[in-house]
Amino acid sequence: MNIANPTTAALAMALLASAPGAQAQDADFASPPARAAHSSARLLSAGAPSGGVYRLGVEIALDPRTVTYWRSPGDAGAPPVFDFSASENVAAVETLYPAPKHIVEAGMTVAGYDESLIFPLRVTPKQAGKPVVVKLALNYAACAEICLPAKARLSLALPTTGASPFAARLATAEALVPRPIGAGEAKQFVEVARAGAGAWRLRYLGPGRAADVFVEAPEPFIIDSAADGKGGFELKLGEGKQDGAIDARATIRTESGGLELPLTLE
Repeated sequence: MNIANPTTAALAMALLASAPGAQAQDADFASPPARAAHSSARLLSAGAPSGGVYRLGVEIALDPRTVTYWRSPGDAGAPPVFDFSASENVAAVETLYPAPKHIVEAGMTVAGYDESLIFPLRVTPKQAGKPVVVKLALNYAACAEICLPAKARLSLALPTTGASPFAARLATAEALVPRPIGAGEAKQFVEVARAGAGAWRLRYLGPGRAADVFVEAPEPFIIDSAADGKGGFELKLGEGKQDGAIDARATIRTESGGLELPLTLE
């Protein structure tokens, strides 16, 4: 009996995956990639709807040493803009954001991503059982040696049956989205103390170790955050003049996943 060696078996599997039939199946669950500056983008589907809601994702594949941005980049950068208004039989689209990281770029610290990523989507149709076509006009920035605007026009007719080859990847991306924590539970996870004019110290109390903290505040405020080297984080008012409490939102990236919670800066 002849037994194929692992290298031969792996090659056979790769050829099978790249065969026309496999590519045709993938095309049922993904839009064609749209190439842009230092990057490309496409829509991915997890397959049939669950509870009347479709699970999708916007994949942005970045070239090496390229950065794109979170919804609140900070002092520089441009957040992605998702426009689904041209979609067919779509009542609502919820866009979810994986927890970002702080990245030093041209002497400034921004909040974003320096690896390829997926923004998970939740798509609710207007009429259940009717065909759904998601059409996305996406604007984002891709920054390598220079920063360039990137655009993608994507369209995907959502499948109602069949197993998606992207389901596992979308589940992994969804696990990177911070878990929302309500105001009533927030004090179980963070402790904030005043540390001077326009400055605070945040201490994480939840499970695992906090790797990074991001604070979003209403205009005109910008809150800068950085690890203090003592297990906590320094928060500083970067823009705006404080006159009373600032109601903000904190995103905390931890070893065991991310958290998102309301934060009041007295």
